[in-house]
Amino acid sequence: MLFVLGVVLFALGIAVSIALHEAGHMWTAKAFGMRVRRYFIGFGPKVFSFRRGETEYGLKAIPAGGFCDIAGMTALDEVTPEEAPRAFFRKPTWQRVVVLSAGSITHFLIGMVLVYALAVSAGLPNLRNTPVVGELSCAANQISATELAPCAPGVPEPALVAGLQRGDRLVSVAGTPTPTWPDAVMAIRAAGGPTPVVVERGGQEIGLTIDVARVTRLDPNGAAQTVGAIGAGQQAIFMYGPLTAVPATLDFTGQM
Repeated sequence: MLFVLGVVLFALGIAVSIALHEAGHMWTAKAFGMRVRRYFIGFGPKVFSFRRGETEYGLKAIPAGGFCDIAGMTALDEVTPEEAPRAFFRKPTWQRVVVLSAGSITHFLIGMVLVYALAVSAGLPNLRNTPVVGELSCAANQISATELAPCAPGVPEPALVAGLQRGDRLVSVAGTPTPTWPDAVMAIRAAGGPTPVVVERGGQEIGLTIDVARVTRLDPNGAAQTVGAIGAGQQAIFMYGPLTAVPATLDFTGQM
């Protein structure tokens, strides 16, 4: 049942996307004074239609496309004397380019709206590997390829003890800049004992001293090695409010 519902919702989403695509052509054509005869969603037999002004709007039986009928789309398109002054081919080149590209531009705008909705509801993924702390735990030894030993009394918690907080961005570790999370991990793994760490918190840089623990971790071949650890994990998802989601949406769109 859920699969069927998913298919129906996907088909509905495609239909809405097509409708908005054709609407982009129609809106820009009308804005430039072109004559829009018909705006229909679907193909095949007509289900219903209505006329508003000079344009007929309607739905056809097969919701697999749509069209926007603009008078004079080509020189072969017959136009009435009434339509001739407002025919597509009589308009300036830049206006024709805008009308032809408006459908695709509408898709980009739809994508940005969806990204915004995602930002304010579920958050956006950390695509840039920004070294922001999202989880604080203990510095445990690794016991398998995918598992660390559980936290227990006596297991060090260097990040928590030093005052590191969720949302802190690691700026440097032991004087080494950490522009990405992998950079921070490498610097921490090479450290041991009291280590100066600079974080950005609330727009200000704060210096901390973290007593980096030496723990056992497994390399890609499964061999044990001793490295530094502080018990901090990366923030994978960033959450936003209605206002902060606007620049985040633009930035995320640019990344994609």
